[in-house]
Amino acid sequence: MLELRHLDYFRAVAEYGSISRAAAALHLTQPTLSRQIAQLEKSLGHQLLRRTATGTELTAVGEGLREHLLSIFELVDRVPEVLQAAAGARRLVHLGVPSGIPAGWIEAYLNTVREAAPEIHFAIVEATSEEQRRLLLGGLLDLSLVHTQPPELRKELLFRQRLGCVFREGAGPRDREQLDVADLDGLRVMAHSAKGEEVSLRAAATATGTEVDWLFRVFSEHSELIATSSQVDTVLIGATSARKWFPAWQWIPLRAERPEHWMRTWAAWAGNDLKHGDVLLGCLRETARRYHGDPTYEFIG
Repeated sequence: MLELRHLDYFRAVAEYGSISRAAAALHLTQPTLSRQIAQLEKSLGHQLLRRTATGTELTAVGEGLREHLLSIFELVDRVPEVLQAAAGARRLVHLGVPSGIPAGWIEAYLNTVREAAPEIHFAIVEATSEEQRRLLLGGLLDLSLVHTQPPELRKELLFRQRLGCVFREGAGPRDREQLDVADLDGLRVMAHSAKGEEVSLRAAATATGTEVDWLFRVFSEHSELIATSSQVDTVLIGATSARKWFPAWQWIPLRAERPEHWMRTWAAWAGNDLKHGDVLLGCLRETARRYHGDPTYEFIG
């Protein structure tokens, strides 16, 4: 019989890369943990681990199980939260939020929902657009705000924000109120990913003969440190993230008339039946339409 504790033991071994280290963390003896893993492999009918000179490594089946367990244990960890909401007759909605959402926008949305349906309560999950896609497909999020269009999910375009570049004090172009991709010629530019607007910008640079040294990284809290250590000249980023992560750097927007100079935000959900969809989506549209807290923001209706 498959038991949750056996899966938890396997998760520990996968995390520590060694039965002995995992046993110590779980306060079990090494032989006891080895027997538990052997029972799990027998019940599943697959070898999950192979021994190496330095510990253990996952088989292909073990790696597949490890990835699947990410969703299982996230659901298990949410049990107290779900029970607490049910006991209070509340409707719990797990909402995914990426970085770069305009200041005050999420608060405005939550307040709009609270006025329309006070029984709905939110559990906010901060994650990248790609991470949210996985969580949505795994049933761990009900609704997401994402910066990249997810083709396999239901979605609705809400708003867009001007992209720009941040420069260290004294390092940026002088007396410029906006930039074009040609102004990045010869610069080392850090960007979030090779998807979406970044792909369009790279294509525009190539079409104009602009030579840009692109550096793609995942960055948030340590953005300035990553940019400095990578010796980049500038970072492609929205105004909201620039104010948060690069407060001492100068932000210059890209020209507004080019569509690739904007970062778009979609609402996304899995399946055809979004629970409380009329309220949640209606309030999203209302919040997107009424928000005026950022001059780089534009409602798409």
